Formats: sequence, C-alpha cells, structure tokens
Amino acid sequence: MGPKVETPLSAAKPTLEFALRPHAVSRAELVERYRPVMMMVRQILGVVPHAMSYFEIWPPAFTTYSVLVPSLLDIPRCDLGRGIPPELRSLVLYIASRSYGCSYCSAHAAGVGTVFRGPGGSLERNKRALDAESCDLFGAADIAAINYATAVARIPSEVTLEHRLDLARHYSETHEEAIVLAATLMGFLNCAMDSLGMVLEWRILELANQYLTPSDWQPGQNYDEAFDRDIHEADKDTDDGETLGPLALARTMAGIIAYDRGALAGIAGRPVRIYEQLRSSLGFVPGYVERIERVSTQRVFTHCLVERLQSDAGSVSVWLKHAVCFVAANKSRNPLLAAHFAYLAVRAGATAKRLASALTPSDDEGRDAAAFAFAHAAAISPAGVGRREIAGLTSFFSPSEIIELVVALSIQGMLNRYTSTYPVDSYEPEIAAFVAQHGEALGLEPQPYTHGSSWDEQCAKVRLTAA
Repeated sequence: MGPKVETPLSAAKPTLEFALRPHAVSRAELVERYRPVMMMVRQILGVVPHAMSYFEIWPPAFTTYSVLVPSLLDIPRCDLGRGIPPELRSLVLYIASRSYGCSYCSAHAAGVGTVFRGPGGSLERNKRALDAESCDLFGAADIAAINYATAVARIPSEVTLEHRLDLARHYSETHEEAIVLAATLMGFLNCAMDSLGMVLEWRILELANQYLTPSDWQPGQNYDEAFDRDIHEADKDTDDGETLGPLALARTMAGIIAYDRGALAGIAGRPVRIYEQLRSSLGFVPGYVERIERVSTQRVFTHCLVERLQSDAGSVSVWLKHAVCFVAANKSRNPLLAAHFAYLAVRAGATAKRLASALTPSDDEGRDAAAFAFAHAAAISPAGVGRREIAGLTSFFSPSEIIELVVALSIQGMLNRYTSTYPVDSYEPEIAAFVAQHGEALGLEPQPYTHGSSWDEQCAKVRLTAA
C-alpha cells in the first residue's frame, strides 16, 4: 500500500468531529476502562454516546463529563423521587437543547430516562413540549420550567425577573436549583456537542426521526449519510443491551461512587475547605460557587475551575484557556464572567492589551489566533464552527489540545447559564480591584448587574406569600 492520503479539508465533512474521528477511542476500550460509567450512561440514555470516545482523546475531559452529569442531574436522588420528578428533569434538558439549537443534545435529552426505569419514558410527552400551552400535558409549573429553560439557553441569556418569579411561584428553592442545574449541565453539553458537530448514534437518530421531526427537529450536521453511514452500520452491530437488572445496577452504582471518589480526590470535601482551595488556586472565591446549595455540586464546579481551567496538567497554557473563556463570556454579554476570566488570564500571564485585541475577530494566523477564532465561533447558539476554525485548530493544536479547548469553552457555557440565572450586583473584592485597574481597557462593566439583589428579594417574597 502507498502512503495514506489525507482527505483535503474542502472535501471533508465540515465538523471538528470528522477531523478528530481518526483519534477517537473505541467503544470497547472505553467499556474496558470505565465500565461503571459507561453502563450508567447507557442505562439512562439507552446507548453509549459517541461523544465519550472523543472526550477520551484527552482523558481529563472524560473525567469532567463523567462527574458533571450525575451531580447536576441529581443522580440517584431524582431517580428515587427525592428531588424534582424525572420527567421534569428530562423536559428541562430537552427544551434547553432545542432552544440553544443543538440537534445532538436535543435527540438525547428528549429520551433521558432514569437509573431504575431506563430511557424513553418521557418521549411521548417531550415531543409536544415546544407547543406546551396548546395541549393538556403540561401544567403551570411545567410551563414555568419550559419558559425558563428556553430563555436561559439563548446566547445572550434572555432570563428575566419574570422567569425567576414564575419558578418561585411553583417550586421551592431546592427544586428551583435542580431545574437550574439541569439547564446548566446542558450549557456544557450543548457547547461541546455542537462545536464538535458530534455524530448521532443510529438508535437515537431513529427515535428522534420518529418523535421529534413533527416539531421541525432535523439532524443537521449531526448526521450526513455521505460521511457518517459507516458509523451507523457499526452502531447497528453493537448490542447496547437491556436495562440493567437489580444486581447489575447495584454493582454499577457502587462502581460509579468509587469512580467519583477517585475523580474528585483532589477537591476538598467541605464548603470551608472548598473556598480555601478556590482562593489558593484562583486568587478569589467565585460567589456563584458559594451560592450552590449542594456540596457535591460545589465540588464539581471547583473541579472544573481548579483542575481544568487553572491547571497546567494539559498542553494548552492556562492563560489561553482563561482568555478564550473571556472572549466567549464577552460574546455572551456576561459581565461577571468576562471580569472573572480577564482577571484569571492576566493573573496567569496574559497582558490586558492581548486580551483586548482578542475580542475583535481577525485574519491573523498562529496558535493564539486560531484559539480565539474558535472561541468566537463556539460562543454563539447554535455554534458557528466551520472550515476556517477547523483548519486553524488542526494546524496549530493536537487532537488532545483541541478537546482541552472544547472543554474550557464548554465550562464557560455552563457557568454562563448559572450566573445568568442568579445575577449579582457587585464583584468579589479581588475582581472589583482588577476592574478598577483594567476595566476600561478591557471593556468591563463597573458592576456586573444592577438587579441581582432585587431579583432574590422579590422571589423570596413570592415564596413567602405562597407559603
């Protein structure tokens, strides 16, 4: 055989997934390495997602995905009936994904099931959710969650006081946070899957075509027969099995607990220690971490900040990861995160001048320019990653570095949803000092919002009246 001829970019499918396909880790290898994680995801979705093979190109990405999902979906409490109803969880995931415009996540979220009953239980209901007010399947509480999920998934966020008040009329603070965290998880997944252009699994595509196409769902970039037929033929030969029985499920749950314990071994276990760790690593304690009620989720957010963005364990420089998040936060019109990431980028070695220049798309070439171009394209909804961005990334970054950048921007997408829901009136003291010094040069707002406290106060009054 002669030397391998690479497909010219102009003849390739214009997705990052296609460019990274030769480097994806096989399903068999993933099951061997992470069997409990793989079986749990399959239990809820009905398939092992293709995306997991791409996250494992940079193994820390697989770890982050694997700890985010159970924590933000409140597994297994929600599945045991101790949180919001599982069908509400699925509804929020689905509506947020449709609002953002990610066909891959929409198809998955519509059929999200439970640890105990398996997938698909909400498909019949979810297929009507985009027209919820014209049918009798959804009550006022559901409509409040639908309207919130629709608004928070838009970029820039369209969450208003009325969305928060409507949630407060129907849900306790704990249940409201469960809804918010479900939508927040999709901020990570929507950005990751859409910027990659992930290929839908054969079984999920079949279900989506059956249930979702009447609501104008289309696979778009997530399935093109000319490029993806072989993947689907391989999917058909894969036995994803039946719902796990009680004994197998118990073993899987024990394996998940052990996996999470190991994955988060470097993160403090109590709030006071978590805040100390954040201050030591970042130089300040983000107020949104302190606001989170669940300690397990505080730990996962801290993992994302400390072990993914702030860590130099990967090959992408720390300042550049924060800088691309700064670009994305600015594009998302999130003043709090723009200030946070600017502070972190400068603290890691960036200059204010370099950061300011990154805010304007350019035709420059090079590693930094390729990363910034990707940030501009990935920070909109749906993501606008095309041939130019793919060419830049594949020219200057290795496959694992590309996944590292995808994870960084997806963390920003996740934080954008949470902080847009719970705006604050003032920066943390360290950030306020930074904004006073560099704010004008970087276009940072003197204060993040002007209505954060009033939102919380009005929501508290609504709940008090309802009680």
